[in-house]
Amino acid sequence: MTEYQSGIEPVITPAPLVRPEDFDAATRATLDHIGGQAVQVVADGRPANTRNGYAQDWASWAKFCGESGVPLLAVTPGTLAMFVEWLWTQPGWKKNTFTAPSTIDRRGTGTVVSARTDHGIRLEEGMARLARNRRKQLVKEMEENGEQRGRGQALPLLVDHLTRISAACPDNLMGMRDRAMVLMHFAVAGREHEIAANRVRDYADDPDGLLADMRVSKIKPRIVPVCRRTRERA
Repeated sequence: MTEYQSGIEPVITPAPLVRPEDFDAATRATLDHIGGQAVQVVADGRPANTRNGYAQDWASWAKFCGESGVPLLAVTPGTLAMFVEWLWTQPGWKKNTFTAPSTIDRRGTGTVVSARTDHGIRLEEGMARLARNRRKQLVKEMEENGEQRGRGQALPLLVDHLTRISAACPDNLMGMRDRAMVLMHFAVAGREHEIAANRVRDYADDPDGLLADMRVSKIKPRIVPVCRRTRERA
């Protein structure tokens, strides 16, 4: 609202504030549309492997719902705990094995994310806490019984392994490239995609060695100092 007074600039009177709970239907619909678009933009920006993983998790949830009679969009703490129980009995990736605990945890996480982003379900934070606690109970019972699931923890890559890998690289440009990539991968403790995305411009000289700019990262971009070391080749 604008009020005019003689000889002075108009005074702008702000409109009264409307609280969110008092928004009309048209405003709520517009905000929901904006929110849906934002969620979709973020979902479309995920790496292909992440999108494929979430699709597999949701497919597993859909199979569980079909077998148990749970409505597909009934994602609740209780149904997620039931999902864990169901996954615990499913066959694993190898013959005569069962689904690994890490896979079960990821299935639950992927289901919650897909429910929120792909189906617009409003879920509270900590929705999967009950399911995770149930998974921990099952893992504890498994360990007490001396059982094991999954491939287990991967063996560490040691300096001796790097020495043999380096020695196996041919003494040409391709071998030098492969040796540099393998050693840099180890030095920065990076993921494959982080090293694959790097270019020569991402490495800068430093008094103690190099500064590696891990600018493409699933977790968080970072700059890693790589110190000079010497070791004779085997």
